Amino acid sequence: MKIPHYPIALALLTLACGPSDSDKKEGTEQAASVEQLEKDVFAVHDEVMPRISEIMKLKKDLNGKLVTLDSLKQASPSEAVRIDEQKEQGRLIVRHLTEADSLMMDWMHRYNGDTLKALPEADAVRYLNSQKEIINDVKKKINQSVGDAQSYLKQ
Repeated sequence: MKIPHYPIALALLTLACGPSDSDKKEGTEQAASVEQLEKDVFAVHDEVMPRISEIMKLKKDLNGKLVTLDSLKQASPSEAVRIDEQKEQGRLIVRHLTEADSLMMDWMHRYNGDTLKALPEADAVRYLNSQKEIINDVKKKINQSVGDAQSYLKQ
């Protein structure tokens, strides 16, 4: 009796060309890596997002202080130069707060989390690493501008 060699050869070839256990493990690790990176990105987002309402309050407080400085300047012309410097510093801080707020809104608008599942895992990891850098930069600018505003208001 002759045994057909083609089906056996095809079965062996299929097994040999299929993904190895290490390839399967690597794919699982990359998927976990993508999930962890996305969690890391959103952990930073969730940390700084509540500060946006703080930014709005600080901008309102700063603008109130700028109005007060205007009235002080009229009452005390001899202090005009010092008051003008304080007003300029306050305006700069308001601009920094506005910029930090805009950076956060832009990041949220441009983040494409929905397309992560459609990307190859290596591309998803690259995308998330770039997003992590961007959101960390946003965090730094938000924290810096909020700190500057709080210090200015305590003067």
